[in-house]
Amino acid sequence: MLKLSTILWEHTSGEAWIYLVILISLYILYILKSYIRSVIHVSRLNGPKTVPFIGNANYTLKKNFLYRLAHENQDYGRIVGVWLTILPYVMFLEPEDIQLVLGSTKHTHKVFFYKLLDNFLGKGLITRDTETWRVHRRILQPAFHLHILEKFTNIFAEHADHLMKEFLKKNNQEINITPFINDSVYNILSVIIKLFAETVLGINQTDRRTNGMIDDLPFRKGQIMLLYRMVRPWLLIEWIYRLTKHGRKEEKQRKDLFDTCFKMMEEKRKLLQNNTPAPDHEVKQKKRTSLLEYMVEMKEKNPCFSDEDIVEECCTFMLAGQDSVGTATAMTLFLLANNPEWQNKCIEEIDQIFNGNSRLPTMNDLKEMRCLEMCIKESLRLYPSVPIIARTLGEDIKIGKHVIPAGCSVLICPYSTHRLPQYFPDPEAFKPERFNAENSEKRHPYAYIPFSAGPRNCIGNKFAMLEMKCMISAILRRCRLQSIPGKEEVRPKFRMTIRAQGGLWVKVVPRDQTLKSTA
Repeated sequence: MLKLSTILWEHTSGEAWIYLVILISLYILYILKSYIRSVIHVSRLNGPKTVPFIGNANYTLKKNFLYRLAHENQDYGRIVGVWLTILPYVMFLEPEDIQLVLGSTKHTHKVFFYKLLDNFLGKGLITRDTETWRVHRRILQPAFHLHILEKFTNIFAEHADHLMKEFLKKNNQEINITPFINDSVYNILSVIIKLFAETVLGINQTDRRTNGMIDDLPFRKGQIMLLYRMVRPWLLIEWIYRLTKHGRKEEKQRKDLFDTCFKMMEEKRKLLQNNTPAPDHEVKQKKRTSLLEYMVEMKEKNPCFSDEDIVEECCTFMLAGQDSVGTATAMTLFLLANNPEWQNKCIEEIDQIFNGNSRLPTMNDLKEMRCLEMCIKESLRLYPSVPIIARTLGEDIKIGKHVIPAGCSVLICPYSTHRLPQYFPDPEAFKPERFNAENSEKRHPYAYIPFSAGPRNCIGNKFAMLEMKCMISAILRRCRLQSIPGKEEVRPKFRMTIRAQGGLWVKVVPRDQTLKSTA
């Protein structure tokens, strides 16, 4: 009897384990169903050759990858299958396909890789989950309306004037404007952190209480490790990455950023609560409003918008704005130097607006710089600051004969889409007339997406355009830029933002000197 009971127990126990294994397997399959569907679908698509475990990660880092996608997309078809490590992606190039994703509120979820930017950018609008992003976007959107940004134009203009004077010091010199502009858009921690410190963080560089703080701000000390981790798939597991020296360094950078912004937020809140009398320099600038001050006020009206949220959004705005504005400004100046006919048109426009007056530009002046705006837009077409955008599909979408499943990750490549000849004939040429009113009206709205598009587009695009117009127009009011033989070509390097390999070289000639030499 005992032997029979033992046999029955062993038999029952064995069956239980089998059922348990089956249940666990089914649960895993359920959790991974979106991934499995994506793997099956992407495996059927044409795309670049893959390497086991790494996929196309190494291939996508090659400098000509995005260029080849734009010019050889017919080799792969309308949509392209791409593997980043073991994760499958579908790449869209055509504007009508891109609109299905970016133009819908159903596909606003960011892909997994954006989470790897948290420690560098902060957990702000760029990397937030959809629900939190929706709430924060609604709270922050009013701060970026033109009637609010108009309050910042004097700040932009003052620091642009400082940048112009730095250019004048380079009289007849050949300079690499890449570090020069980057320093002046961080200078922008002598030009935009002084600017951002006033507009974003509510700090003024002439205030003795915060003067030393500006020099110590940690906004330029971070390093993006996303690409480093992509080609080392084991580092995509967060707890493993945190054990490495790079992980520890990145975590320290994040803590320094957070602590610095939190300290400044607390100081701003105390000033607001105590109604502390403003120093003399603030009385002169009493109409200026800082974004930090706006967010502190919004917290009082929206309890769900916490102190941590304010700090995260400040960090994101500061860090995301530096590279994008710096790259776009430097590229535009370089392209104007190499296309003197368009530089002349911009100078004529600027001279007509100011008519010899040395005053700082107003919002109306900046709006009238239509030729300069076309040149900036064409620069952003050729070299969009962010060359790749990624989303996760919230539902199935059909493109031609393909049904892309919900949960599949989608890559959108502005750099490549901006070079589709059916929308931009002679795509490698610098032709700002593409962006006059007539040509822009005829073009598909999603053929040009330097600031993304749709509900999750860049909230700071108007801020950035005003900033760039101020800096570039200030330089062109007093300087003429000339190309340098042998250094007329942009050699793009693709990272999270586009960089110019070897720099962007121009010769700076003061305009009064130019006039004398042509007299």
